[in-house]
Amino acid sequence: MNLLRLAYFAASLLLASSMHASEAKPSRRAPKSGDAPEASANPPPASGEARPSQQLRAKVAALPAPPEGVSDLFFDEFFKLPVGPKGLEMTERLTSLDGKQVRILGFMVKNPQSTPWTLTLAPMPLAIHEKDFGQAEDIPPATVRVILPRSPSPVTPFTPGLLLLTGRLEVGDREEGDGRRSLVRLHLDPPARPTPTDTAASTEISAPDSNRR
Repeated sequence: MNLLRLAYFAASLLLASSMHASEAKPSRRAPKSGDAPEASANPPPASGEARPSQQLRAKVAALPAPPEGVSDLFFDEFFKLPVGPKGLEMTERLTSLDGKQVRILGFMVKNPQSTPWTLTLAPMPLAIHEKDFGQAEDIPPATVRVILPRSPSPVTPFTPGLLLLTGRLEVGDREEGDGRRSLVRLHLDPPARPTPTDTAASTEISAPDSNRR
């Protein structure tokens, strides 16, 4: 008799718990015509913005063609991708332009302790905090060390925004006087100077004024 009561009690508990679970679970009805689609618990990620190299290419595409004898060069043409077991390898495109005139669009890297008559061009806005972190900076390898013509003012003020620079390309690993190493260098022609562009006001970018001193 006791065993029967115990079995009856256990069955009652199981029945009660199953009824409680069915009540707590929300019911789903078949969708009717005109109903708005339900939001997915894991909506697809929004498409990201274009990469900096793609944005620069779009800007250059809106420019007039470069002068005769000058080739457009882009940061994504510096190294072979994906990177292989040998590490960074220069592309044939980059090495073929060594010693030739090129035009490149990029951003001046902000450096409070800049090297005289030198600036660094990058595919995106960047800043160097050499005073705090020394040379342990998150600067991508695809940058250009720009050598400016000698002038009475050795320090070039930081210029925000895009710069369109033209000069002679030099390729090869080299240790610089400030302790950094450079792979790609651009020697600006004496009349050429960085020309800031206001991309917010206009999508058109002007080439450097050759008469500007």
